[in-house]
Amino acid sequence: MKILIKLIAILALVSLSQVSLAVDPVEKKSEMKMDHAMGTMDESKMMEHLKIKQEEILKMHDLSNKILAETDPKQKQVLKDQQLELIKAEYIQMMNMHHSKMMKMDK
Repeated sequence: MKILIKLIAILALVSLSQVSLAVDPVEKKSEMKMDHAMGTMDESKMMEHLKIKQEEILKMHDLSNKILAETDPKQKQVLKDQQLELIKAEYIQMMNMHHSKMMKMDK
C-alpha cells in the first residue's frame, strides 16, 4: 500500500513538472510585457477608453432589446444585421489595437 501511494505521488509530481515545462517562456515574457504596457496607461486615458467601451456596450444592449421586441421578421433581420456590423467594427478595432501593441512589444 505504501508503495502504491509513493508511486501515485511520483506520477503526480512528474505530471506537474511536464505541465510547467510545456508553457513557452517567450509566451510568458510577452504576457508580462502586455501587462506592464496596460499598467502604464494613465487614469484619464483609461477612463476615456472605458467610457467609449461603455457606449459600445449600451448600443449593443439597445440593439439586442430591439431585436427581442421586434415581431416583423424582416425588420428583425435588419436589426440583427446592424448589430452584426457593430460587432464587426468593434472586432476590427480590437484586432488593430492588439496588432499595434504586439508590434510595439517586438521592438
